[in-house]
Amino acid sequence: MLFPTVDYLLFLPLTVLLYWLVPARARLVVLGLASVAFYASWKLAYLPVLAGVVAVAWGAALLLAAKEKGGSKWLLRGAVASLLAPLVVFKYWDWLAGDAEALLASMGWSVELPSVGMALPIGISFFTFQALAYVVDVGRGTIPADRNVGRFFTFIGFFPQLVAGPIVRGNELLPQLASLPNLATGQVGAGLFRIGRGLLKKLLFADILRVGIVDPLFADPSKFTGPELLVGLYAYTLQIYYDFSGYTDMAIGSARLFGIELPENFNRPYRSITVTDFWRRWHATLGLWVRHYIYFPLGGARGGMVYANLMITFLVIGVWHGASWNFVLYGALHGGAMCIQRYFRKHHGRDPAVAPPGWWAWFWRWALTFHFVVIARILFRAPDFATSAAYTGGLGRFDLLMPRFSGLSYAILVLGFVIHFTPDRWQSRLEAWAKEANPVKLALVLLAVGAACALLGTGEQLAFVYYQF
Repeated sequence: MLFPTVDYLLFLPLTVLLYWLVPARARLVVLGLASVAFYASWKLAYLPVLAGVVAVAWGAALLLAAKEKGGSKWLLRGAVASLLAPLVVFKYWDWLAGDAEALLASMGWSVELPSVGMALPIGISFFTFQALAYVVDVGRGTIPADRNVGRFFTFIGFFPQLVAGPIVRGNELLPQLASLPNLATGQVGAGLFRIGRGLLKKLLFADILRVGIVDPLFADPSKFTGPELLVGLYAYTLQIYYDFSGYTDMAIGSARLFGIELPENFNRPYRSITVTDFWRRWHATLGLWVRHYIYFPLGGARGGMVYANLMITFLVIGVWHGASWNFVLYGALHGGAMCIQRYFRKHHGRDPAVAPPGWWAWFWRWALTFHFVVIARILFRAPDFATSAAYTGGLGRFDLLMPRFSGLSYAILVLGFVIHFTPDRWQSRLEAWAKEANPVKLALVLLAVGAACALLGTGEQLAFVYYQF
């Protein structure tokens, strides 16, 4: 059930209505059943995978909570391995098995390894990381184990953020599910504002850029000139931001209609002046996750292994996004950039998010960071090294032919970047207006948003990019 579809735009208000009509003691049941129905709508065969992750995490946490401190090391390791097993099997086995077969074939051995033969369960990377964080936090003693299995299932399977985040930790969502707070003043207006903004980002920006510029270029880079391929990189950089942040907006907005607040995931990432700053602003909940559960346990900045720890952390980020060597190299590039910045930061002692005074000091740092992110996106979008190499090599082909894209695609590309660099206070004022707006005025605005998406959009039901992760 895709967010920007009639199915979801019927499912959500009906669920919200039922949630607030039933007695308070039954609201958790409504959320849990709605989450089951939402996930089962993708494919019924996925449901046992989600249920299995929930069962392992819930049971392991109870056992960890019952163990005396210091006696749960092997139990925690076993729980982590068990939770990672479905992710490894469904997401990585076929990739690793294929590479192993090719390696053995090059040595003269013909071996055929078994394959999974099932599509990747949607959202598995997200709900697995959420379950892992919960179990580790219980094992560390930073949060209590939740004994209510229904509430815990809803925590892992909460449908607004189930399939593409934000990745929520136990101390952020479980207390809200335990208290099920009433709606705060302005929460409905703020929620509808975020849903409307998410629809605009997805249907009017991301999908138009994808269909009008990005997909044709990456399908066969050899057919296009260097300037066209460069425009395509800017377009993809903007597309993936509006696609993923649009999903996050709709997730946060949907949760607010139940009185629940989810963490923010984006903060104008293309304004970043360093790669460190970028990862604070882009997919922030994943960045926090790897910091707390990969980087710090490895030792973080303590000792002499900080650069190795950074590289391992970003290799995990790369592989988390997908089972291919493209993503391994993508993680390595960002890890290498982080190591370089760490070296200079150690010698200058400057916060990487704060530029020295003067417009030029800001500008060159921004331009360097932005174009590093843009060029690295080739690895993120291309399906394999061959396409990545063809696209990169094609950037050097210059021709007098002007880039061949529609006027609407150009307009959306320029407008998208202009909006991204507008002052933060403009967005804050819009959301403040939505919180206090007359319901009729707010309904008319949302109707206008829907009309614009219908008239100018591609007319195709395109899944969010991060659904594949």
